Amino acid sequence: MLNNASLTPYLSHVKTLFNLLQDYVKGSYREIPWWSIGSVVTALLYILMPLDAVPDIIPIAGFLDDAVVLKLCLDMVRKDLDKYKLNKVASAHDESDASS
Repeated sequence: MLNNASLTPYLSHVKTLFNLLQDYVKGSYREIPWWSIGSVVTALLYILMPLDAVPDIIPIAGFLDDAVVLKLCLDMVRKDLDKYKLNKVASAHDESDASS
């Protein structure tokens, strides 16, 4: 799945979504509405399931539906994801200042 050309532009977003979920589960980032977390979980589960609306074994179309689901999710949670990224940058900056 990760080597498929239709999903390549979205790989960094997928990593960010996984990081967001990890931080949410750990409790280190909870400033996100429940529906955004639900959208992220649903999209990632859909992408990871090999048998979905269009099975991934079907060339191109099997991954195209995954890309569409991911794009819809990213469109829905764009503002919340941007806030999360800003929070991560600020946290990293604060940690580097504290260690100096």
